[in-house]
Amino acid sequence: MNPQLILLLILLPVVAVGVYFVGPRSHGGLGPFWARRCEGRAWLRTFPSVPKEDIRQFLAIFTNAFALPKARMLRFAPADRVLEIYRAINPPGWPDALELETLDRSLQDTYGLRLGEIWKESLTLGELFARATARWPNKSLGRDHEP
Repeated sequence: MNPQLILLLILLPVVAVGVYFVGPRSHGGLGPFWARRCEGRAWLRTFPSVPKEDIRQFLAIFTNAFALPKARMLRFAPADRVLEIYRAINPPGWPDALELETLDRSLQDTYGLRLGEIWKESLTLGELFARATARWPNKSLGRDHEP
């Protein structure tokens, strides 16, 4: 057998596996977000009357829907656009993992909010949080809360 063909047959699966694990699905497009320090202060400045536990709960829901590490949830700021984060994970031509659909279901379950009701391409995490928490109190949270 031709040595070049053997080399190609060996390298092709290695490259394919590398693209899968190192490419966009490994969240490599999120580098600018991961390079940030904690954005907790930005959240507290934007929502000074909201308990930080409520902000953390929202960010945990968001990062879970996008299959992102919960430990990095505070790398996202209120001004970050949801679609920008989605596109960082899912560049054009790459299949997605239904992140927006998962987020929609989680928002419905927790806040009674449908993402489609408020969706716009420029929707920020802060706007989404404000709309979600405006629907409280919600019995699934286990407490009453007024934004």
